[in-house]
Amino acid sequence: MKQKIKMRPDQRKGYFMVLIAGCLWGTNGFFVSILGDLGVQSSTVAFLRLAVAAILLALIMLVMGGKKLFKIDKYGLLACLALGIFSQALFNYSYNEAIDHIGVAMACILAYTSPIFVCIMSRLFFKEKIGPVKIIALAVNIIGCILTVTGGNFTSIKFSVYGAGAAVLAGFLFALMTIISTTTTSYHPLTILFYSFVFGAVTLGVIARPWNAIVQAASLPLLLAVLGYCLIATVGSYFIYLRGLSKKLETSKVPVVTSVETVVATCIGIFVFSEAIGLVKLIGIGLVLASIVIMNMARPK
Repeated sequence: MKQKIKMRPDQRKGYFMVLIAGCLWGTNGFFVSILGDLGVQSSTVAFLRLAVAAILLALIMLVMGGKKLFKIDKYGLLACLALGIFSQALFNYSYNEAIDHIGVAMACILAYTSPIFVCIMSRLFFKEKIGPVKIIALAVNIIGCILTVTGGNFTSIKFSVYGAGAAVLAGFLFALMTIISTTTTSYHPLTILFYSFVFGAVTLGVIARPWNAIVQAASLPLLLAVLGYCLIATVGSYFIYLRGLSKKLETSKVPVVTSVETVVATCIGIFVFSEAIGLVKLIGIGLVLASIVIMNMARPK
C-alpha cells in the first residue's frame, strides 16, 4: 500500500498566500472603474500602475534594507526584464487590444486559457505530473470563470482573428509570469517586483506615450486612486504572491488558486456597483471555488 503524501505546512501557507494575492487582484476592476470615471484611458492606467508602484517600492526598499535590496545578478535582471516586458507591459497591451476588437466577455473567455498554458509549461520545464484530478480541476475552473464573467449571456460576443489572437496571447503572457516567477524565489520579492515594474513601465511608456493624458487628468482624486491601486492591487498582491511561490508550490496548481480573483471581482461588481446577479453567475462562483478545492485534492508531487 502506498503511503499518502501530505502537503507540508509551509506549502499550505504558500497556497493561502497566493489565494490572498488573488483576492487582492480581484480589486483591479474596482480601481480601474474609478480611474476610468476620472477620464483615464486603460493604457494610461496600466502605465501609472507600474510606474507609481516602482516609485513606492523604491521608497519601501530604502527604508527596509537600504541599497542592498537593489542588488541583483545578471540572471535576476534578465528574469525581471522578461517579467516586465512580457508579463506586465505586453500582457496589458494585448489584453486591451483584445477588449477593443472582440469585447470584454470574449476577451475574458479566451484569456482564461492561462491555467492551461501554466499546466503545459510546468510539465515541460518543471516535470510536474498532470493527473486526472488536475485536469478535472482545470476544466471546472475555466467553465466557472466563463460563467461568472458572462452570467451565461453570450449574445454580445464579437469575434475577430486579431482580437482572439490578442486574448490568447494575453493568457499565455499571464501564464508566463507564474513560470518565470517560480525561478526567482531565491531573490527578495521586493527586488524582483521593483525591477520588473521599472522594465514594464518603460515598455508601456514607449508603447502608449501617456504623458499628455496624465497631465490632463492630474488631480487629487486621481492621485489617491492610483496610490490605492498600487498599494493594494499591485505592490501588496504581487509581494504576497511571490512570497507564496517561495514555499515550493506546484506551479500548475497556482493559477487555479488565484482564480478566486474572478469571484472577488464579481462580488465587488454586485455589492459596490449594483451589477445584476443571476443563477448562472452563482453557479460560476461555486464552480471556481470548487475547482480550488479539487485542485488541492491532487497529491503533492
